Amino acid sequence: MTASFAPLSVEYSRFRRRLILSCLSIAGLVIGTIFSAVYSSYVERENAARIQTQTFVHAIAAHVEDSIQLVDFALIGFANAIKLLPSEKKNSVATIRQLLASHDPASSDDFSIVFIDANGLGVANSKNAAVQGMSFTDRDYFQAHARTHADRGLYVGEPLIAKISKKRVFTLSRRVVSAQGVFLGVIASPMNAARFAAMFEHARFNQDISIALLNKGGKMIARAPRFEQTFASNLWHSEAFRSFREHAEPSFQANSPFSGKPMLYSFRALESLPLNVFVGMSVQTLNQALRDDLLKAGAGIALMILIMLVSTRVALNSYRALESNKQVLRENELRWKFALEGVGDGVWNWNIETDQVNLSPRWKQILGYAENELKDTFEAWESRLHPDDKPHVLAEIQACLDGKMPVSVNEYRMQCKGGNWKWVLDRALVIKHDAAGRALQMIGTLTDISERKHAELLQMHKMIDAAPDPMLLVANDGIISFANRAAHSTFGYPSNALIGQNVDNLMPPRSRSSHAAYRKDFEIGRIAHPSDAKRPLNAIRKDGTEFPVEVSLSRFQIDGQAVVIASIRDITERKQTTELLQQSFAQLRRLSDHQQNLKEDERKRIAQDIHDDLGQNLLALKMDVDMLYARTANAHPRLHKQVGFALQNIVATIQSVKSIINYLRPAALELGLYPAVMWQLKRFERRNGIACSLVTVVPEPEFGLDDGQTLAIFRIFQESLANIVRHAQATEVEITLSRNESGFTMQVKDNGKGLQPEDRRKANSFGLMGIKERIDLLGGEFVIASSPGNGTVLSISIPLKHDRQMSEDEDASCNYSEPGIR
Repeated sequence: MTASFAPLSVEYSRFRRRLILSCLSIAGLVIGTIFSAVYSSYVERENAARIQTQTFVHAIAAHVEDSIQLVDFALIGFANAIKLLPSEKKNSVATIRQLLASHDPASSDDFSIVFIDANGLGVANSKNAAVQGMSFTDRDYFQAHARTHADRGLYVGEPLIAKISKKRVFTLSRRVVSAQGVFLGVIASPMNAARFAAMFEHARFNQDISIALLNKGGKMIARAPRFEQTFASNLWHSEAFRSFREHAEPSFQANSPFSGKPMLYSFRALESLPLNVFVGMSVQTLNQALRDDLLKAGAGIALMILIMLVSTRVALNSYRALESNKQVLRENELRWKFALEGVGDGVWNWNIETDQVNLSPRWKQILGYAENELKDTFEAWESRLHPDDKPHVLAEIQACLDGKMPVSVNEYRMQCKGGNWKWVLDRALVIKHDAAGRALQMIGTLTDISERKHAELLQMHKMIDAAPDPMLLVANDGIISFANRAAHSTFGYPSNALIGQNVDNLMPPRSRSSHAAYRKDFEIGRIAHPSDAKRPLNAIRKDGTEFPVEVSLSRFQIDGQAVVIASIRDITERKQTTELLQQSFAQLRRLSDHQQNLKEDERKRIAQDIHDDLGQNLLALKMDVDMLYARTANAHPRLHKQVGFALQNIVATIQSVKSIINYLRPAALELGLYPAVMWQLKRFERRNGIACSLVTVVPEPEFGLDDGQTLAIFRIFQESLANIVRHAQATEVEITLSRNESGFTMQVKDNGKGLQPEDRRKANSFGLMGIKERIDLLGGEFVIASSPGNGTVLSISIPLKHDRQMSEDEDASCNYSEPGIR
C-alpha cells in the first residue's frame, strides 16, 4: 500500500532538521559515555587485580620467611652448641648426632639437619639417616662456606634432588667454627620444596593464580601449579625475571616463561635472604572482559543507531500523515472499535445536548421489557440502578464525560420488570466533542452477566469448601455467610451450623470485644497491609475448649457486597514444636558456651603452667648465665665468648616461650581490653602490612567490662581481623571502642572489597557464625554494614552486667496477659 503526501511544508522541514540534529547529539553523547565507561571498567579491574596480587604476595612471603627462620634458629643453636663441646667430643659421632636430634626443628621427615666436617664428609643426621662418610664436597653450600674464612651467615643453596631421600630440596646452611675460630664444617638442613609447593597450591583461590619461590639467581625452588615440571628451572633470561630486575615497582606485566601468556606479577624479596616470592595473575581474563565490553558496546551502539534511524523515519512519516483529516480518522476508528466490542449486546446512544437516550430492543429485553414498555430516557436507566451501586456508576460515567478515562466499564445491578435484580456489564464511550472539548454524544452496550456471577459464587464456595484449612466468609456485620467443611469439623459444629452465627462467638469471651474492634478496623481499610492481617490468637470450640490458631484475612467483593475471607489454621502442634526447638536451641547454646569456657580455661591453664614452670626456669638460667657472662668478661675472654653464645640461645628460647604463651592467651589481656587490642593490632600490622588505627571514646577503666566479657570481645576482635586478612583485601583498618548509655560498643571498619551478596549465604561461613553466637550469649547485637567495593563495618554492642541484670529483673516483674485481637 502506498500513501501520497502533500508537498513539504515549512513546519515539516523545520521539524525534520531539529529531529536529525537532536539524534546526532544524543548519539555522540551516548557513544562517548559508553566508551568512557568501558575504559573506566578496565582500569578498575586492573587496579583491583594489582592490589590483590600485592596483598597475596605479602602474606605468602611472610609465611615463607617464618618457615625458613624456624630452621635457621635450629642451625644457629647447633653451631653454638658444638663450640661448647670439649675437644675430645667434637669428633664423637654419637655426641654430634645427639646434638642434631635436640636441635631438629620438627618431628616430620620434611625437616632434618646434617653435619658435614671440614673435609666435606657427612658425620651425622638428625633423623639417623646413613650419611656418615658420604661426600658433600660437590655441593654449592659446602663450597661456599669452605672457600671463605668469613662467616657468610645463612646460605641458601641451589635447588636440587637429594641424594638420600630423592626429594626436591634446597638447602639452608651455616658455617661451623670452634671457639678458636677454626673451621669445623657445615651444618645444613635440606628444605623439602614440595612442602612449599603444597602450601602455594592450597593458597591459590583460582586457576589463574601462580605462586613461585625463586633464588637470587633466578632458579625455581617451588611453584604452584606444575611444581615438578618447573623445579630448578633457570629463569634468569626469561622476560618475567628480566622485568623484575629492571623494574623498581612491586608489580609489573610480563609473559609467563612457561605458558607464554601475559601475566600480572607482584614480587617481594625476603629480608636478609637471597629469595624472592612471585605471585602472578593471568591478564587474559581482564583482556577478555575488555573485549566483551567492547563487543557489547559496539552492538549497543549499532542497535541504537538502527533504532534512531527507524524512529526518525517513522516520526517523519507520522508527522506528515497526521496533517490530513485527524478528526475524521479518530471518530471512524473509535466507532468501528466500539462496534466490534459490542456485537450481540444491548446498545444505547445518549445525546447529551438534548438528553435523549435511544435504547435498543435487546437492551430492554435484558431487563424483561418489551420494546414499547420502557421509555427512551436517561431517567429510565438511572431509576433502575441498585442503590448501593448508583454512586460509583454515576461517578465513573461523569469521569468518562470529563475525559479522565477513555472508556467506562462497570458491573452493577439493575432492577428487572418483575422487581428482581440482575447483574449487567455496561461499557460506555464518548464519540463526539465540541470545539471546547465538552462531550456531546456517548454510546454504550449492556451485557447480561447474572449467570456468570452466580457461577462465580458457586465456584468460590466449592474452592473454599475444598480447602484443607478452615475458611469463613464474614459480612460487614460479622455474620458468617459461608463456612467450609474443615471449619465445621475444627470448631465441632454440625454441617451448616456456623452459617448465620456471629464470628465473635468463635473467640474466647475475654477476646471478643477486641476482636470486634480489630475486624471493624480491617473492614474500613485502617489495616491495609497483608502482614497486619495475619496474626496468632486463641479460638474456642463448641465444647468450650480453647486452641491456638493463626488467622489470615483478606477483603473481597461478592455480588457487590464487601466480605472478609478468614483462613484459619490450627497451630497447636506447630506451637509445641516451636517451643521444643527453642528449648533445644537454648540447651545447645549453653553447651557451646560451656565448651568455649572450658577451651579458654584450658588455654589459660597451659599458658600459666608454661609461664610458671618453663618460663621461671629459663629466667633463672638466664640470670645465672648473665652473671657468668659478666664475671668472665676480663678474666676468661674465650669462655666469655662461649657464654655469650649460650646467652643468645637462652634469649631466643625465652622469646619462643613468650610467643607460645601469647598465642594461647595474650599476657596483655590480663591488663584489660585496651592493652590487649593495642598489642594485637601492632602484631597484625607487622605481619600483614595493613595500616591500623585505634580510637577510644572513653578511657579503658570506664569500659565497665568483666573478665568474661573482655575475653569474648577480644576473641571476636581476633576473628574479625582474621576475616579481613582472608577475604577483605583491605589496606586500612580502623577500630573504635566506646561506651554509652546502652553499654559497650566496638566497631571494626576496613576499606576492602566489601561483602558480596552471596557471602553471607555460604554454608561454611563459621567465622561470622561464631561471632554471632558469642554476641547472643552476651545479650548483645551484631550488625554488618557492607556493599561491594565500599568496605565493611562490623559493629557489636553489649549491655553491661548491671544493665542486663536490671533488664532481666524488669522482665520478671512484668505480668503478661493473653493478647486480645486489636
